[in-house]
Amino acid sequence: MNKKGVALLLALFTLSIVSLLAVAFLELTTTDLQIVSNHNLRNQALYIADAGVEYAIYQLRNNKNWAGTGGQIEFPSGSGNNYNVTCSSISGKITITSIGSLATGEQITLEVRASVTGSIPYQVKIIYWREL
Repeated sequence: MNKKGVALLLALFTLSIVSLLAVAFLELTTTDLQIVSNHNLRNQALYIADAGVEYAIYQLRNNKNWAGTGGQIEFPSGSGNNYNVTCSSISGKITITSIGSLATGEQITLEVRASVTGSIPYQVKIIYWREL
């Protein structure tokens, strides 16, 4: 029985299996990094939209007829990210719509229903809050 070269074949087979596993792990890692990046961008847009809602609540505490920003507000200043907030009133309930946009194009819209009562500073009570 001729056993010359069996060790070489076994080494090549092992090397090919290890190489395939390495490629598979690299592919998984690349996919996971992309998922994390997308998640972070989405959360940043959500936080910027949330900042718009907080800005609207602040404005409504001083003026219950406040109707919105009238345009985009860059937040934080110099970042290229912005929010645009509008307010509308139906049957005494305020609807706040805040669109948070990143410079990268990611965008999240929040809709908040609230009631405004009392006198200045008005009390703003959140009825519900949802992502559109």
